[in-house]
Amino acid sequence: MQETDNKTFSVLNIELTPNPRSVKFIVDQKVIESGSKTIEEGGYLETDTFATNLFALEIVDMVYLREDFVAVTLNSADLWVIFKDKVKNIIEANLEKYAEGDDEVSASILDDFDMETYPSLADDEKIIIVEAVLDATIRPALANDGGGLEVIEVDGPIVRIRYQGACGGCPSSTGGTLRVIENHLRSQLDPNIKVHTYT
Repeated sequence: MQETDNKTFSVLNIELTPNPRSVKFIVDQKVIESGSKTIEEGGYLETDTFATNLFALEIVDMVYLREDFVAVTLNSADLWVIFKDKVKNIIEANLEKYAEGDDEVSASILDDFDMETYPSLADDEKIIIVEAVLDATIRPALANDGGGLEVIEVDGPIVRIRYQGACGGCPSSTGGTLRVIENHLRSQLDPNIKVHTYT
């Protein structure tokens, strides 16, 4: 749900991301109180004028909101030449602050956690710890490039993730970025972890 703040957003800066189909629009205030939000075709309420107007352009694949930015991914990178100003205008005219994002786990859960116990945890407990490690380290770095990631499941040593925002469909996300995430989780939690992307 959205809050009705009646404050309009101004786009302060427009940044390119490593994914040529995604552009990051930095706005002048918080767009979401906490966490992040991914909006895809059909995944929003009719009362969400911002999402309705963006997807009405019929070129938008996905919208990713976090903190003070909106990352918009189009069907093709070439379309940005024509639609960059139009997307900016929709953000400034229709964007309202979202009350809350998708659930993210507080990194404080790691304060009293003994990493050596991770391999013996149940999968539903592992997912909470993996989320907290990602929140503390990986997600802020991905957010700088207009993206994020969602943990789909943990199945023993296998961690399945889905990229969000600019990271979805970015060539480096399937190679270098995936290895960085895997190596980080291995060093923090369990050397046997394998990270796979889920599409």
